[in-house]
Amino acid sequence: MKKKPNDPMNEGQLLRAIFDIFSEILIHLQKSGPHESPYYDNADLKRMLNISDSTLLRIRRSQDIPYVRIGRKIFYPKWVIDAQFRNAFRK
Repeated sequence: MKKKPNDPMNEGQLLRAIFDIFSEILIHLQKSGPHESPYYDNADLKRMLNISDSTLLRIRRSQDIPYVRIGRKIFYPKWVIDAQFRNAFRK
């Protein structure tokens, strides 16, 4: 097998291209900010409403609030919770 001679110019160009790509990715990630989930979890809701586990369970059982269960974790859609807060303060 015939080996190609190492050309430092090509390696340098490759390294520069890789550096440029990583720089662009980093700039994009910094602009986009933190990625927020569209859901609250139990801890978030308990903290926001200042309620206990049992009260949150009672609210879920009464079906006053929609939720999604993924495995053992329960999530509540932010848009629903936020809309209910807005409606509660308008009254």
